[in-house]
Amino acid sequence: MYIRDLRKASPNKNVFKFASTKNGEVVLCESPLEFDACFHHEYNSHVKSFKSQPEGFRYTFNGKSLPYTPDMLLEFNDSSYCFHEYKPYSRTQNFEFQQKFAAKRIAAQAIGIPLYLITDKQIRTHVTLDNLKLIHRYSGFYETTEIQKQLLQLIANSGGESSLSSLARQLKLSNADARRIMLELMSQRRISTDIHSQTLMFDPLLSLCQ
Repeated sequence: MYIRDLRKASPNKNVFKFASTKNGEVVLCESPLEFDACFHHEYNSHVKSFKSQPEGFRYTFNGKSLPYTPDMLLEFNDSSYCFHEYKPYSRTQNFEFQQKFAAKRIAAQAIGIPLYLITDKQIRTHVTLDNLKLIHRYSGFYETTEIQKQLLQLIANSGGESSLSSLARQLKLSNADARRIMLELMSQRRISTDIHSQTLMFDPLLSLCQ
């Protein structure tokens, strides 16, 4: 077992930094695909924490013992864990890659943590990823303002669900100000909406987080 250190300087290594309020620290990633995956984990309510380049393990392939470090270790709210490996879909079609990954999965299962292959087709779904990146711009704003309290109360009074345009009218806010407040509250995980079917630049239906 060993840990790769992305903090060590290297002329051949690009490091991407993801500021995670969930983890309370910056997550260092060694690829843009791994970086984009962080947005999904940051706002997945089932994920408690996530760590890039966790402690690795060895696997057997063609009679040789080889080292392997997963791209990410996820901890879930039910105290279970899993490893992720991120790859462009085109690279996963290589036969040798498939054989090696199968051997890695067997080794991961032997230490009690399942390993999953996640491709760019799953991570870079444009509407979802664009929405998550928009929410993340407003992360770190944790002081609940009076206008935010009023917006939350209006959603609660409406039965727990209301459109952004309706809230803007009731609060006499411009669309831009209402959207900013919405994004601040979404980054705080106070309200939610369907981020997979339409862009947050439209008129989303908002509900209170449980």
